[in-house]
Amino acid sequence: MVSRPQDWDHGRRSKSTDYYYDPYHLLGSERTGPDLANIGGKFPDQYHMLHHKNPRYVKPGSIMPRYDYLSEQELTDLTAFLQSLGPNGTRALDVKGGKETYAATGETKWAKVRDYTWASGPLAGTTEKVAVWRLDVAQQRALNEQLYAEHNEVPFRYTAEIEELMYGSSHEAANAKGALQALATPAFPNKEALEEARALDPDVRAWVENSFKEGEISGKNRLLANYGKGLFNNQCAPCHGIAGNGKGQAAFTMTKRPANFDEDKFATYTTDTWYWRISRGVPGTQMPRWEFTLDANQRLTLAAFLKYVAQNKGLGKLQGEESDYGKAPGAPSAPAK
Repeated sequence: MVSRPQDWDHGRRSKSTDYYYDPYHLLGSERTGPDLANIGGKFPDQYHMLHHKNPRYVKPGSIMPRYDYLSEQELTDLTAFLQSLGPNGTRALDVKGGKETYAATGETKWAKVRDYTWASGPLAGTTEKVAVWRLDVAQQRALNEQLYAEHNEVPFRYTAEIEELMYGSSHEAANAKGALQALATPAFPNKEALEEARALDPDVRAWVENSFKEGEISGKNRLLANYGKGLFNNQCAPCHGIAGNGKGQAAFTMTKRPANFDEDKFATYTTDTWYWRISRGVPGTQMPRWEFTLDANQRLTLAAFLKYVAQNKGLGKLQGEESDYGKAPGAPSAPAK
């Protein structure tokens, strides 16, 4: 079975014996997604729930379709199945006694095993054991809320942090407001107005994104992006390259190459997505969690530069005039009288 480099952190490569008990196979020769045979136990339940509702929540740029049309019960059953797969899952299938192992270990804190009889199709009348949730939908929602803040790969924590920086009055918020207001325009005059709007529509956005594309960007915002360029050159260019194309000096020593911000998917990144990824880093790679070393204002300034590069497919006007390269700086102008 194909195992792509970007899927190596999903566990070992699948073997034919892993599918010994499968009554039929849906695997083809073309792979457009990762091998999920060992996904069980790798991520918390909330990750799978969010991933299937909207894959871009947890994997920006993903081409996986949304499954938010599934009911809560269907999503929890699907999550139970995924958590059952692989050596760390709730069932550990093996050639010698997979069915018995499944039946013996399937009873977990959240899942239970029950018999399911196919009503139609080629397996009509066949009964097999499947994993389903012990919890009803209300209990599962309560569990989701409990797990919400525990998993670092859920970006909503950083969305909430952006909102607090935008509408809050802390010292950190005051320090970050200049950079943040260049990236996005608040949609409401204050936090109270936002909360009133959220009472009517929980999904209402707290801000409107500002474009950093040449022809639409203001000179002030381009200046902020240029400040971010200096920070990028110091902290990020050794891996991502001066132009952000993923070809830095250290890139060729890495198994998983640094991101190339010229790719189309990065042009759609929102302010909170940039802030999340800069803050959190990228698990499974050598990108660090910059929230430990850069304050909110620095991370937002860095986001401004990345937003500019992604939307303009390169440095654009931040590159300067080639005719000025190598020239000595001019003499300072005389002060006005």
